[in-house]
Amino acid sequence: MIRREAPILVIAAILTGCGSPGSSSNHELDGPIFLDLLQVCAGPACLGLPVENLTLGPVAPPVIRSQWLGPPGAPALAHPTALERPSRATALATPPPGCSSYSLGMQVLVIATDGKENDLPAIQQALGYHTIPFSTWTAAQNPGLLTADKLSAGCAGKYQGIILTTGGLLYSTDGGASFRSALTSAEWQALRNYEASFHVREISWYVNPSADQGLNPASASVDTTTSPIDGTLTAAGKTVFPYVNSANPITISQAWAYLTTPSDPNVTPLLVDKDNHALVSRRLTSDGRETMALTFDSNPNLVHDLVLAHGLVEWLTTGIYLGEFRAYLTPQSDDLFIDDDMFTGGVYRITADDYNAAHSWQVGQQANPGNSGFRLAMAFNAIGADTSGDDPLTSAVLATNADYLFLNHTWDHQNLDNADYAFAFSQIDQNNQFAIGQFQNFTTANFISPDVSGLTNPNALAAMRDTGVKYTVSDTSQPGWSNPAPNIGIYSSIEPSILIIPRRPTNLFYNVSTPDEWTAEYNSLYATYWGRALSYAEVLDKESQNVLLYMLEGEIDPHMYHQPNLRAYDGVHTLLGDLLDLTFQKFRKSSTLPVMSPDMQVAGARIASTMARNASGLTATLTPGVSVSFSSPVDVQFAVSGVCTTGSENYAGKCITPVHVTAGGTVTLPVQ
Repeated sequence: MIRREAPILVIAAILTGCGSPGSSSNHELDGPIFLDLLQVCAGPACLGLPVENLTLGPVAPPVIRSQWLGPPGAPALAHPTALERPSRATALATPPPGCSSYSLGMQVLVIATDGKENDLPAIQQALGYHTIPFSTWTAAQNPGLLTADKLSAGCAGKYQGIILTTGGLLYSTDGGASFRSALTSAEWQALRNYEASFHVREISWYVNPSADQGLNPASASVDTTTSPIDGTLTAAGKTVFPYVNSANPITISQAWAYLTTPSDPNVTPLLVDKDNHALVSRRLTSDGRETMALTFDSNPNLVHDLVLAHGLVEWLTTGIYLGEFRAYLTPQSDDLFIDDDMFTGGVYRITADDYNAAHSWQVGQQANPGNSGFRLAMAFNAIGADTSGDDPLTSAVLATNADYLFLNHTWDHQNLDNADYAFAFSQIDQNNQFAIGQFQNFTTANFISPDVSGLTNPNALAAMRDTGVKYTVSDTSQPGWSNPAPNIGIYSSIEPSILIIPRRPTNLFYNVSTPDEWTAEYNSLYATYWGRALSYAEVLDKESQNVLLYMLEGEIDPHMYHQPNLRAYDGVHTLLGDLLDLTFQKFRKSSTLPVMSPDMQVAGARIASTMARNASGLTATLTPGVSVSFSSPVDVQFAVSGVCTTGSENYAGKCITPVHVTAGGTVTLPVQ
């Protein structure tokens, strides 16, 4: 770190050691620096070099045109006409004909028509963020092949839940002139026999209402892009979606919707509009099947789908499933202790007052209901720290360090793409040596490379491995570095011991610290997209909406920010605080779920666990009302939800339990 003592003079300082990363020099920062005295400057910005390449988040979710469904029509099937519907407990205790007991595979079957439905990726995304194994059956591509043996083998059912993309699975091959079901009558009968015999629930994620759902034909269809519909949970709906903030409506928007009422007294509306039209309803059929129907379209970016998805998955699986779900928000602020070059010119390093204002903001957010598990992570460059007591920022950081996670961001923030081993090792190790003994919440297992560099450099990756790194991050805006699937990471192909956690950039840029700076840079990039320059409030609204979607999805990926974003631009407020305040406000309008900010090594372990489970050949079986059983040919650890043991985590009143199965072993746990 460079310190200036004289009060007025401006001097030119030359740092020695002019080598670039990978050369044989000592790799110190070099070049002329013009320093304003009484200030502290550290890092590449002090040389007039950009600290980061500007990375951009999505400006807005893509607009997906909603699909109008074809005319309703229940499959032509004979329905049993039993007068008494069995209770759920009685049904679960009744095995399929010819069986004294039965079991279900702990996975979900998704049945699509031709695979082009808007809601198909929304369904797959919902299951993915719960890390639930599922299979997708595209019926039009497998005509007549959904036979009984695809669904069960003897007394063993293969699926614990069925999701249909659309009611009746109707689709058109002639542009809408005619529609037909993607399943034959024999396939429908096989499916319904399976659901009835094995007591497996079914959700139709989007229906044009008909007698098949116990609903009257639609009295109207609505384009909610122009006429949004506010849905209210009924008393029954509050039990299915207990985490939803029922004080506020769930607004159906940007989707086609159908208005209907029940035709069957065994239909229970769960979400209704102001005129009591059933938007989401549950039905117990005469043959004992339990079904649910939604009368509006969805896609992966629509808030109404994301708000309801967790409850839909919980209902489908009766709350017991292989996987886990939480609401996450994990902001990582890079470049602590060094200066960043600014969009409007010059450099900025936050002050102790800035840092303390951000700390007060975090404490305030943590005091709000459901937010106690939220906190920032600080990625630091220790070249800019001074533990002598002469630097107020370092003193402020150390005074409250127990309240944050600290992440190694290298010693002086030099790009590692072309670094040799010795240089990369030194950059990581020097930072480790500073942090050990200074920070309570620090581990050498976590690392964030400057400018997200070095991920394809064998020298840098070897240095990461040898300094104890197990988890690092990528930039999801770069090709090939996003999640292969929801809440799944990427193992380095060069150093397979290192798991790369995809990290989301946002449009809160690294080089802005005030509302005027942020709006100026944002509008320089996006005014053409929006057709005009946006105000600060509008920028906050756009960006908070993007972060909101990640939270509602249950995405575990951390988010990228930088230390200038923590500047207390008016003595109290920061750009990051303003952004997340609005995000929390929007989230709490919809959800009461606890928001978690897992330490990077905790998030990495969860991702790694899911990936190992998926690759293990694990067999997971549910014996309804009795137990769950897991067998694996290899040693594997994973999470199961809805099963409680002494080692369970309680999240929003639900048990999430770690399970360890040794190679060739079996673990059986009782269900309550």
